[in-house]
Amino acid sequence: MVDVIITGGTVVTPVGVGDWDVAVEGERIAAVTEPGVLGTEGARVIDASGKIVVPGGIEPHAHIGGPRQPERSGAEPVSKAAIHGGTTTVLDFANQVPGHDLHHALGEAAERWQGNAYTDYSYHPIFTNGAGADAIGQIPELIEAGYASFKIFTTSIRPPGPGMQDNKTDFGRLAAIMDQIAPHGGMLLIHSEDDDMVHYNYSLAPERDQWDWWNMHLIHSNLSEDVSFRRAIRLAELKGSPVYFVHVSAHEGVNAVREARSKGLPVYGETLHNYASFNADNYREDHGMKYHTYPSLKSESDRRALWGGLIDGTLSTVATDLVSTTWEVKTKYKTVADCTGGHNGIETRMGIAYTDGVVNQGMSLERFVDITSANAAKIFGLYPRKGAIAAGSDADITIIDPSIDKRLELSDLHLEDYSIWVGWHVEGWPVTTLLRGKVMVEDGRLLGAAGDGRWVSRKIADEYTQGPAC
Repeated sequence: MVDVIITGGTVVTPVGVGDWDVAVEGERIAAVTEPGVLGTEGARVIDASGKIVVPGGIEPHAHIGGPRQPERSGAEPVSKAAIHGGTTTVLDFANQVPGHDLHHALGEAAERWQGNAYTDYSYHPIFTNGAGADAIGQIPELIEAGYASFKIFTTSIRPPGPGMQDNKTDFGRLAAIMDQIAPHGGMLLIHSEDDDMVHYNYSLAPERDQWDWWNMHLIHSNLSEDVSFRRAIRLAELKGSPVYFVHVSAHEGVNAVREARSKGLPVYGETLHNYASFNADNYREDHGMKYHTYPSLKSESDRRALWGGLIDGTLSTVATDLVSTTWEVKTKYKTVADCTGGHNGIETRMGIAYTDGVVNQGMSLERFVDITSANAAKIFGLYPRKGAIAAGSDADITIIDPSIDKRLELSDLHLEDYSIWVGWHVEGWPVTTLLRGKVMVEDGRLLGAAGDGRWVSRKIADEYTQGPAC
């Protein structure tokens, strides 16, 4: 028996775009059919006339707060904002801490999410500085248990200080991690910057008069991104490991990913919607640190290169690198050495990508689905359960109203007391969201509850770990 029918909308599926009806039975999509074929008796009918029906968004890169990071928003408020913004699955991080293994990290992540989620969720374990052989050796068993992806940093990001955990992984350990990732079907996320260059820039920043936050792009530089990406790609090529570069920020990173993919290497790139919409000039505004996410915003030409990569297929996903804090916390620190990273953009990701990508730059609806949902599902082992409107897939569905034409106000959003997107002109916005067949948000009204979301086991298909398949 069909429980829900979405009718009248322009539906984006893996085989094309059409004016189809979508039938939901229980938690799954039962059928995508020609209009009027399905009987409506006993079914809830959602009229999507004039709207666009896409798979629920997948946020591949979010740092959710917990007991060790009380200044950050937790799973309940973040996932509530995500579901309002059309995102139905969030991939958080499980942070290893010195003296503990990856199981401990996953346990902490589960405590944050269980019973608190409006979205489905999973975690990427992050290796800490000096990770031992025992932790690295846990990779195969965790992949088998449904945790398909792991993250490392090639830099400690900021100068040492109180409360700043050093997560830098040296290239010796990186090689050992790749040795475990490659044969067992995992995916390795890399925050890739050249640590020597970054900290050399920090050491000279005072005498160069570059200590204020608006110089961040001179510390976390284009050159650092270029050198570090190419070094990591070469190691991955030798080890046969797939890699996913998080938050590509410069044209050098785009070019490095493009060249690797042209050689058939399983290399993927992600950028952020704030990187694709703002540039380093915005740092000069009053409270311009509000735009900052590590590594940094770059130039206007870099910003354009990011959009070029998203449109032409070089970059696979758009994410947020969410670290959600209050305005007070976000603007508290004012130097290149302590500026707070991350921003609370999980609700705006899909809407901004639609406006700036589809409306303003002519991105196809199929490509929009790729960068906001389908590719993340494929790369991280959720596809086709997630990321597709197709029979048998989870009924994670977002309906976008393209007639919405306005400037965003803080009252339109649902997370924290500020947003860098206030005042941004949008044309089209998510209005209705289903999670596994349940209507969570309808015409902007929240109907779901914390606890509706579940942990999702992940297994990556071989085609995505052996070549640049998406």
